[in-house]
Amino acid sequence: MKKIFLALSLITGLVYVEAQDNAIKTTELNLGKDYLKIAAPIAKEIGNNTIIGLGEGTHGTKEFNEIRAAISKNLITKQHFSIISFESPYGDMFYLNKAVNSDADLKTAMKQYLLSIWQTKEIEEFLLWVRHYNKKNKNQILLAGADFNFVSNSVRILENEFKDNSTLKVQIVDLLAKAKYQDDMWSKRNDKNFRVDMPAVIKNGTQAYELARNIEETLNKDNISISTEAKLALQNIKLGFKVMYEASKQNYDISRDQMMAEMVIKTHQLYDNKKVIIIAHNGHIAFTFPFSDDIGMGGYLKKQFGEKYYSLATLTASGTYSATLDNTDTNDNKYQTYPLPAPLKDSWQNYFSEFKNENFYLNLRGNNGNPKGNFSLALWGYFYMDPVKFEKNIYTRKINNLSNYFDGIIFLKKTNASGHLN
Repeated sequence: MKKIFLALSLITGLVYVEAQDNAIKTTELNLGKDYLKIAAPIAKEIGNNTIIGLGEGTHGTKEFNEIRAAISKNLITKQHFSIISFESPYGDMFYLNKAVNSDADLKTAMKQYLLSIWQTKEIEEFLLWVRHYNKKNKNQILLAGADFNFVSNSVRILENEFKDNSTLKVQIVDLLAKAKYQDDMWSKRNDKNFRVDMPAVIKNGTQAYELARNIEETLNKDNISISTEAKLALQNIKLGFKVMYEASKQNYDISRDQMMAEMVIKTHQLYDNKKVIIIAHNGHIAFTFPFSDDIGMGGYLKKQFGEKYYSLATLTASGTYSATLDNTDTNDNKYQTYPLPAPLKDSWQNYFSEFKNENFYLNLRGNNGNPKGNFSLALWGYFYMDPVKFEKNIYTRKINNLSNYFDGIIFLKKTNASGHLN
């Protein structure tokens, strides 16, 4: 049996070996092989979970997108996953899903409905695969969004839903105007000469939140049935305006990660408890948000699903990555390639870079040993930060047990910047 297992491992480009610390066993990832074959054993090992968060240590690494796409394809074809939820607005993803399941030009749709962090050649290839898969298979893949930073398209879902309801139609017109205003204010934060009128934004958001609740009350009172996508859109709209509503009450203790988890949970429940893949940053899929006392989206999902939620992070130590100079992530940010600076000596990235295997997968749930150390973790976002000037914004506080944050780690020692669409 051991000989058979070794032979299969060699065929797929994976070999189980002991790492630098003899108590830690990692799975070597041979990136020279087919990514689908490399990812197959990982997907098989984690595929019995209900929700899987696939993270990224930067918002601009080519190999992170490729390995997560390969894992996702295996989870879809072999482990019955059928929902892919991006760290992206729900309404935007709804319309992207429609475009993917049509003959629309995909590049055009991506630039219209995807945040710029996801407008890459790697994601395009994955979405083309989803399009082809859905044309050939009865079990359809649904693209969804867990975020709410732009809400206009969620309101447009309701606009279409209630186009024949004269009472609700009037309220939706008002709601859409308020959504457009908030979205516009969010985008204008990238204009260095523009100053957001926060009292006006808070007032607008508060009125919009109350309007969304009034619509919900009308639906319940009149017993009006609505589609699944409209239910999710209404939920997303409330979350999108909730921050401003709470700010009007001087309550600033609002968790974006908790609200993102609520979107994932509701999507899972409304679509007959189908299994969900989440594509997001490591900071969100983690059980604890590394830069605050919040438990992170992953932590809220773990509360809901227990051991049926699996958090898989991706890390790198060198190479290049893509980032923007804009303050706010929108669908028209300009990305450039930057070198990844050498990791701090007391960082997990540096610790893993000294392992015998340059590229590996480590299941922290299994009997593979737990990496021992007290190191910080580098988390690169979508905007460029000087690594010296903003070291405290890039590196977390010291972490002595990675299993308190993630269930598994994919470490790729040297990686490249994402290939953004022209």
